[in-house]
Amino acid sequence: MKDIQSACADLAGYADSFVTNVAARISKADHQREADYDNEIVLKDAKISTLSAEIRVIKADNRRLRAQINKLADMQFGQSSEKSPKRKDKGNVEADHGKAPPDPMKPGQDGSSIVSEPEKVSKPWGMKGKQTVIIPAHLPREDRVIEPKQGAGCTCGCAMRPMGEQVIERLTYKPAEVRVIREHYPKYVCRICDKFVQAKVPPRAFDYTRFDDRLIAGLAVSKFADFIPNYRQEQIFKRSGIKFHRSTMVRLMDELGNALVPVHAALTANLKTSTKLNMDETVLSQLLPGNGKTKTCYVWALCRDDRRWLGNEPPGVVFNFEQSRRGEHAEEILRGFSGTLQVDGYAGYNRLTRDERDGGPLVLAYCWAHVRRKFLDVFKATKSKKANSVIELINEIYEVERSLKGKTAAIRLAVRKKEAQPIVFRLFTLLRKLSGEISMKSTLGGAIAYTMKLRDGLTVFLEDGRVEFDNNAVENTIRPIALLRKNALFAGSEIGGRNWALMASLIGTCKLNGVEPYAYLTWLFDRMAAGHPRSEYEKLLPWHCPKGRFGIE
Repeated sequence: MKDIQSACADLAGYADSFVTNVAARISKADHQREADYDNEIVLKDAKISTLSAEIRVIKADNRRLRAQINKLADMQFGQSSEKSPKRKDKGNVEADHGKAPPDPMKPGQDGSSIVSEPEKVSKPWGMKGKQTVIIPAHLPREDRVIEPKQGAGCTCGCAMRPMGEQVIERLTYKPAEVRVIREHYPKYVCRICDKFVQAKVPPRAFDYTRFDDRLIAGLAVSKFADFIPNYRQEQIFKRSGIKFHRSTMVRLMDELGNALVPVHAALTANLKTSTKLNMDETVLSQLLPGNGKTKTCYVWALCRDDRRWLGNEPPGVVFNFEQSRRGEHAEEILRGFSGTLQVDGYAGYNRLTRDERDGGPLVLAYCWAHVRRKFLDVFKATKSKKANSVIELINEIYEVERSLKGKTAAIRLAVRKKEAQPIVFRLFTLLRKLSGEISMKSTLGGAIAYTMKLRDGLTVFLEDGRVEFDNNAVENTIRPIALLRKNALFAGSEIGGRNWALMASLIGTCKLNGVEPYAYLTWLFDRMAAGHPRSEYEKLLPWHCPKGRFGIE
């Protein structure tokens, strides 16, 4: 009887899958009691306790399944924002207690006047919601002089004199202009010495084709920077009466990919000279010819962005198309790199920490955004206060990180040691406490287990000021791949997937460095046509482009 009572007491304290073991104890004790006692009341009490245990087990499973359903529904239909629940403004404590704000002209304790921030001037009622139109100076301008109907003459018969003018600028639009360049090569012959002269065809990046280099650059930018699939570009050309089949575009992109392979290799080699990089991977389907089905492949992203800690190296990103998500692909891509690699919690990266790795083991720094996402999913599904308390601690660390943007690595490290490290210590102390109070098989327990498993990598940012708090730098570079995947659905072949990776690498690096992709590609093609040596292709990377920041010049 004491065994049954202690089991019921344990059962009352735990409402998750832990009750399964407790229910087994109750059932065993009830069966033993049935064998020992023949009292009908005792047998009924035993059956009631057994059924109560079974009900608690069912309810625990129901809560776990309901949390999974809520998470899937939120992924499918909920907002993508990961904002946490609103918190009270800590900076408005005095206002809550009824104290008036300080007078901006009232002298301070040292005799000086306290200058407050100027109040924001609200827009006029008719201008609310409207944004200022900025017309840059580099755009070509067409001047039109609009004279009065009577001209410069007055109704009294005398001539009028100019006293100034009013200039109104309006931004206009002209659809993409497709032209045909007709190159004439005159032939000259000398009838005396029988000498023949004709100009040579100027070198181009893509010879033996009827398409100009700038058209190929425009097709690439439209697809990989503006995310317009080939069939939509075909429709755009068709509106101008041009029959330009998508299969021809695919062939041109294959030729472009073959030409850009050494540039992609030079960009990869440049990134791997750094000692701290970010890495992530995303899905990209590939069409399997013959059966109409697709195969799940992956695009691996390798990113360098040292702008937050004022690093000297320019930012860049390299994508590699691979047939699977096996960790050996990451090992091959990172061959020759040594230092710190910031990743998510995917176990495939663990092979990079082996002592026998070529170049030595890497230091893996993990991403706190993934940790926060785990607890945010739990909060959205179950409204758990315990999960919310963990989220609030992570948000406090994010507030420290926001104040460090644009600071040097030494300053970031010092501030993190002073302000962020105590918060991290409190967070892991809270996680250890919660792990002893809840079932680790629950959704919250899974989030806690995920965080505790990655603890060593999550605290690397406290020892290295160059390491970011999260892996968002590389995740932001992957978004164009996801947008193009949404519009184009899949790559047509392995060569097509390679072209996606090549073009996304160069265009993504252009965006990180503020270089207009079309301007860069046309400059790159001109340099390639001029015979730039392949051994110096590093000088053709996007941050060396001298052509400016705009596509219309």
